[in-house]
Amino acid sequence: MLKQYIVLPAYGFRSQTLAHAATLRAARPVAAALGGGDAATRAAISKVDVIDSVSADGPKLVRMTPETELQLRLEEPSLKIVPLVIYEKMRVIHEIKRVAAAAVSATSAQGAVLRIEDAAGAPLASARVIAFSSFRTRAGDEGRTDTNGEVHLRIASGTTLERIYVYGPPRHWGRFERNFNLADGARLQLEPIDLSQDLLALRRFRTALPLNAGQGVVVGIIDSGVDGNHPLLPNVSGGANMVLAETMGDPGQIADWGPAAVDGEHGTHVAGIVGARPAAGLDLAGVAPGVTLRSYRVFPHTGGGATNYDIMNAIDRAVQDGCHIINLSLGGGEEDEAVRAAIGSALDSGVLVIAAAGNDGRKPVSFPGALPFCIAVSAMGWTDAFPPSSSEASDIARPYGAHQTFLGAFSNFGPQIDLTGPGVGVVSALPGGTFGAMSGTSMASPAVAGYAAFLLAEDSIILGLNGADRSTALRDRLFGSAIPLGFGRDYEGFGLPGKG
Repeated sequence: MLKQYIVLPAYGFRSQTLAHAATLRAARPVAAALGGGDAATRAAISKVDVIDSVSADGPKLVRMTPETELQLRLEEPSLKIVPLVIYEKMRVIHEIKRVAAAAVSATSAQGAVLRIEDAAGAPLASARVIAFSSFRTRAGDEGRTDTNGEVHLRIASGTTLERIYVYGPPRHWGRFERNFNLADGARLQLEPIDLSQDLLALRRFRTALPLNAGQGVVVGIIDSGVDGNHPLLPNVSGGANMVLAETMGDPGQIADWGPAAVDGEHGTHVAGIVGARPAAGLDLAGVAPGVTLRSYRVFPHTGGGATNYDIMNAIDRAVQDGCHIINLSLGGGEEDEAVRAAIGSALDSGVLVIAAAGNDGRKPVSFPGALPFCIAVSAMGWTDAFPPSSSEASDIARPYGAHQTFLGAFSNFGPQIDLTGPGVGVVSALPGGTFGAMSGTSMASPAVAGYAAFLLAEDSIILGLNGADRSTALRDRLFGSAIPLGFGRDYEGFGLPGKG
């Protein structure tokens, strides 16, 4: 049976061995090497199909049998062979709760209808509702409101819900309630997001940074694609669609770096956190509005995860395109040698790589953030940065720190944490010219990336360095800017950047 693998050097990211694809096709049949097998078997297992290459001398995506993979290991000890694996976006918290509620659905022949409204009583469509009749067993149901603001839940009318989470549509906060009586026709109202509020997480984090912060610095967003037509994101200079499954048959699709058709809002929100620029009627700034942004889409239009090959390829493409900083709000799974090699190569090229720590609720830091040379960011918040009744309030948890801060209940932690950043109730751009709040280490990582861009733009000496000297100096400058909040080392690392 043929499987896909990534072939790369045992050390580093490029090699002359990889420059000769014929080397991969001329391997001696493993059956013969092991002393057996007929001619047909030997021919079948000796074939290696090269599907794609990062570059002539760079890693290659190949198709071969497991037997040929063993043969290649024997014949080419200077090469490393890595299985193709899948990474996920650091999913916003409502997606995690949605899966939990759907896992053990409470059933009712009639169910109940809940209406979600704005502060004036008008219906709100596309609000995500997640209801638990038993949070411990994850019994419940979920759904989105229709144009009438209504969602039908398969939970009997009159049930007391232990918890109900409502995640607002664009321009609205969510809602969180305990012991809520799900009477048929019950209603919940959502507060609008007021962009003029000084306590909003991004405004508080960036404080007095100028609107040209990060000017001259290029930040690569490796994610689900970015809305380059958003009025808050005129600084998106382009990018590339790195989903090989979409571009292999149609190379013209490489220009399709905008939001993925399914679950594509994530990348635009991340990009806005790094570098949104205020526009008419939208007084919302990212951490470093002066940056140039580039979008590298690795999540497919069909939804689902991104392959390690596509992520590795995107990292290399961002380096070749001149990015100074790369943000990775993705991860999961075991350590992967292909992504590790790509990040190592980026750092050797002077590009700092910043990654989300993961949203698994105090579990160990996810890969690739767990790499010792990748900056891993946990998610903190301020208790007064969102309404007390909002869904964001459900993420307030210990440890608490100075200035009404806390570490988001969802955030991973561990000795690999380097920094913390705002990641609870962060308001940023959404596709279609609008904005909204999201929570996750996915939001904390780009906030730190934006601050790193500000520091780099302000320091001509570091900006003038080359190779690993630049990425190392920027890393140390970023760490030196951090202020501990009092969470403890494994929760915040050096602390929250902001000393300047």
